[in-house]
Amino acid sequence: MRKLIALTTADLLQTFSLRKYGFALLLIAATCILNYYIRYPLWLRGESFPFSFCWYTVLFLVFLFAGILIETGSLHIQKKSFHVLLSTAAMLFALKVTVPFSDLLPSGFSASTKHIFQQPASWAGGVLLMISCILFIHRLKEGHWGLYGIKKTHSLSSYTLFIVLMLPLLLWASLQTDFSAMYPRAKIIDETLGAAAKPIHYFAFETAYVADFISIELFFRGFLIAALGKLLGKQCILPIALFYFSIHLGKPMFEAISSFFGGMILGTISYYSKSIWGGWLVHVSIAMLMELFGYLF
Repeated sequence: MRKLIALTTADLLQTFSLRKYGFALLLIAATCILNYYIRYPLWLRGESFPFSFCWYTVLFLVFLFAGILIETGSLHIQKKSFHVLLSTAAMLFALKVTVPFSDLLPSGFSASTKHIFQQPASWAGGVLLMISCILFIHRLKEGHWGLYGIKKTHSLSSYTLFIVLMLPLLLWASLQTDFSAMYPRAKIIDETLGAAAKPIHYFAFETAYVADFISIELFFRGFLIAALGKLLGKQCILPIALFYFSIHLGKPMFEAISSFFGGMILGTISYYSKSIWGGWLVHVSIAMLMELFGYLF
């Protein structure tokens, strides 16, 4: 694992380019100004499925193409599968965030229960959708059923160190107004049920939340790293990190910005390790700490 971390660090430093990262950060800054200060929301709320699906497909493609242009200086990749892959990736994640899985909640649920589990239903449905689609894509591309990036990781101890290093930033973020407005995600249970809330409600909610990160890691650090990496090599990491940033535009600004750097680090690790599990551990741990700090602060 130490060798992997050393390789990842050396690679990030070796490939560092002030021009490249300058353009990427300029794009992120412009997006944040538009989304958080001008308040032109790029992450939609309550729109119809057809409109939302088209919107997110275009949004994700914009960041993917921008990242590829920044990284390679060209969009003319001489491989037939390139644009098909980008379009498939954008549409697949757009489906994940827009399909109204909450409509499948049992009709016997009360209105308050449906309100609480609308988002968890979307998380759980997204996991099933993502696993099914990636299995199918793997069958088409590799000739057999499987998932990308599920090989055993070398060691999880160094990922734990990464989580510890993140604690001061998470504590700082938990004191910000926009953070407390969103976290803990499970506060919707308290707001809806009050004293009638039961442990099973929290357990089901957080279980769906944790499961959602499996689909995210399978997609970004598994499927995309493997598929786009075959076409671009290490140059796939920055475009994927910008794509990853774009899916956080409905979150607090600090979380959105930090997702780009997290995407660069975890993407580089996954590129060399061919495993998603370290990234999943980091992702879930940070999410659960944000839930905890949301309650504490």
